[in-house]
Amino acid sequence: MTINSINDAYAVLKSNGLIEYDESFGLAKYCAELLRDSSREAHGRDIIIRALDAKNRFPTQSASLWNDLVEVSGLYPYVEANALTGSARVRYEFHRAAHLPDIYFHSEQAQLASELRSGRSVIASAPTSFGKSLLIDELVASKRYKNLVVIQPTLALLDETRKRFKRFEEDYRLVLSTSQLPSSEKGNLFLLTAERVVEYEHFPQVEFFVIDEFYKLSLDRDDDRAITLNQAFYKLLKHTKRFYLLGPSVRSIPTESESGLSYHWFASNFATVATDEIALAHSLRKNTEEKRNLLFVTLAGLKEPTIIYCAAPTGATLLAKQFGGWIALQETEPWQLSEEVSAMSEWIGENISPDWCLYRLLQQGIAFHHGALPRHLGSAIVDAFNNGGIRYLFCTSTLIEGVNTTAKNVILFDKKKGVRLIDYFDFRNIAGRSGRMLEHYIGHVYKFEDAPEQLDLHVDFPILTQRDAPTELLISIDDADLKEEGRARIASYDTMDPELRDVIRSNPAVSIDGQLKIVELITQHASDWHHLLAWKSFPNYEQLLKVLELSWHNLRRPKESKGGVFSPQQLTMLTIQYAALKSIRALIRSQLAQTYWIQQHPIMSDRVDAVVFQILSVTRHWFDYKLPAFLGTISNLQQYVFEKVGRRAGDYNVFAGQIENGFLNQRFSDLSEYGIPRSAIAKIIARVPETESVDSLLARLRQENLAAFGFNRYEMAKVTQAF
Repeated sequence: MTINSINDAYAVLKSNGLIEYDESFGLAKYCAELLRDSSREAHGRDIIIRALDAKNRFPTQSASLWNDLVEVSGLYPYVEANALTGSARVRYEFHRAAHLPDIYFHSEQAQLASELRSGRSVIASAPTSFGKSLLIDELVASKRYKNLVVIQPTLALLDETRKRFKRFEEDYRLVLSTSQLPSSEKGNLFLLTAERVVEYEHFPQVEFFVIDEFYKLSLDRDDDRAITLNQAFYKLLKHTKRFYLLGPSVRSIPTESESGLSYHWFASNFATVATDEIALAHSLRKNTEEKRNLLFVTLAGLKEPTIIYCAAPTGATLLAKQFGGWIALQETEPWQLSEEVSAMSEWIGENISPDWCLYRLLQQGIAFHHGALPRHLGSAIVDAFNNGGIRYLFCTSTLIEGVNTTAKNVILFDKKKGVRLIDYFDFRNIAGRSGRMLEHYIGHVYKFEDAPEQLDLHVDFPILTQRDAPTELLISIDDADLKEEGRARIASYDTMDPELRDVIRSNPAVSIDGQLKIVELITQHASDWHHLLAWKSFPNYEQLLKVLELSWHNLRRPKESKGGVFSPQQLTMLTIQYAALKSIRALIRSQLAQTYWIQQHPIMSDRVDAVVFQILSVTRHWFDYKLPAFLGTISNLQQYVFEKVGRRAGDYNVFAGQIENGFLNQRFSDLSEYGIPRSAIAKIIARVPETESVDSLLARLRQENLAAFGFNRYEMAKVTQAF
């Protein structure tokens, strides 16, 4: 059979029934022609991947022919090694990973690995299925560098990487928090967010660093953490000029002359998974009920693991609840609850509420994932999804940005990311979650929205080019590294009191104008506000309210999330209650008894859902992150002002640390970085002295009879996984 076009090839692959030998041979011949043409070889690989998906329909006589094509195309992870002979077998072994057992790289992955082995810095841009993250593991396994830093943009990615890095603990200490000290006896793997890199004060001489999802360095994508990531990049460059930056496909980055860096730019379109995009009824985009019903019918027809992308946590939660209600009315087989999901449900019932919708949804193989979930629970949901215990996962961008799952299907339900429209770059990131090498050859993307217009994406490094860099970034750069344009833009700060300048620089990524306004206000009201601001230890309501009012009105960015609260008064009240109860579970139960919530949601299950969502949102956005940062900033500023005017200053660091660590000793709080829930940490505290470091705590737990701690099944699994 003669095949003359890509459409002819796809027609053969999409037909039903067995593929005849002449069709198989004609298809293979056409693929070989495509692979010889550099402008069309990506189409050849795509056809080969689709042929692998349909291999049970091909005649057995053509198996060796297709295996040869897989090898020639460079898709070595898919090669049947036993069928190779001669030079093909040699080429196959050449692509074996040097330091990871039983791993074979595809052809361009092997090229990238070679660049990294050469010691050169590399910036890699490639599709999601390329396998860029695997090369981090290969680099660590080589033991070439003693001290390495890996920056991940989300907690979900940090957790995924931590699990992979456990295998390197014999040669490296894993440093996950700012309180952990590096080892002097073996190497150190610093696995941190950008914020923690900026804060960390104990780095030895770092020899190599990695920034995953490096496109987040750009200030053009409205990410409030871009400034901090740039500051972390700058700090690490002071240690070493050797790095690996990786991310999805971008068109260009600053040149070596613009950035002052020497690096190898590695751009590839090599994909190991084929993607089918299926447009659903766009006429229903504004008809919520019909759009939702079409989604549910579509989901019911999908038996493989499926991710449903939603714009925001509220939308993901509500849609999951509605689907759970809809599926309960259908005549379907009951979902078989896995041991893993059963244990998770048990923990939720004991520590949050059996009336929370997630508890009910898990019984149906449904879950949601967003940034408000406790870190350990979000990780457990991803694991259960990958292990088949959850079939439908409603999520936001926290799961889309880099986390590997076993999803065969991704449904683009919303066209926004938070409040802004997704761009083409977001769309490709979302679509890239469908399919996975060695799991699903073909991923399916179901679209309720048109794909955004394809644009060439340029990623700037503003900390280096200093083009359009905000003052918060410029003022953090050493004078010797400032360019003429950058120096001119912050010239007005040259007359600033050097001591105040140091204070402002100690509050990274915080609005400079906002800080100066606060200094001005405290100076003007030094006498009236002294009793409200010069506190130590724990504040009363009025004292905390004054601090949060100053933060809310001067330090929050214009488009920044309010994190589940509407005013500084509400945040103050919740914080005071949290400080008194010292437990998220107790705070949830306290809120459930409030008249406001009873009036808003007379039905108990609805009330639980609303309260749990708010408290978890406040915990993750404010208690774990934003509130300690604001407290630290105001503490530094009031200390500067009151010392200048000769008055006693306050110190909020103890209170900020207590909030951030959930009112646990920091050594125990650090166990949460290993995926251990605080309910389990409380049981550990009851049996283990508080004098140990997190590393010695983990070592001791390995020797203990864990059954004696009284862990439930979920806690036991989480503690065991931490080893």
